[in-house]
Amino acid sequence: MEFKTTKEVEYDTTNTKRILATLNESIRGMTIHDIAKKLDLNRHTVTKLLERMLIEKKVNYDEKGPAKIYYAVGPSKFVGRIDLSDMDKLWIDVFKQPRYEGEDEFIRINQTKHDHLIRASSKFKSVGAVAVKKGQLVNLIRILRDVAKKEFKLDV
Repeated sequence: MEFKTTKEVEYDTTNTKRILATLNESIRGMTIHDIAKKLDLNRHTVTKLLERMLIEKKVNYDEKGPAKIYYAVGPSKFVGRIDLSDMDKLWIDVFKQPRYEGEDEFIRINQTKHDHLIRASSKFKSVGAVAVKKGQLVNLIRILRDVAKKEFKLDV
């Protein structure tokens, strides 16, 4: 009988690689159910691994009605983190190799919160993300500057 260490049980790298390979093959993305069925894995295992991969910025998802469609995001570059509190963080990444041909480069801002119920080594869970295309960055910065000046009386 083969025993696994705690780290191996916490984060199953073999199945993570299988999930990433499956998502890389998919043009439109896949639901948790689709991934679990194709790889013959438990849906909860897939959910747990996708949550970890979201935090590591290896995957992202789009919401289509009640379903989340997951897809591999490709290579990214971490550029910064804003600590909103000990329990709440914003992560900023740059994606210069878009997933689809002709798609704009973009930055992604991912929010994570600490979850005391998670038993894994990383107790932060992704709670939301926004992607801003390169062509819209100036508009986002302008809006944030105006809000800082008008609403919060900050000198920006």
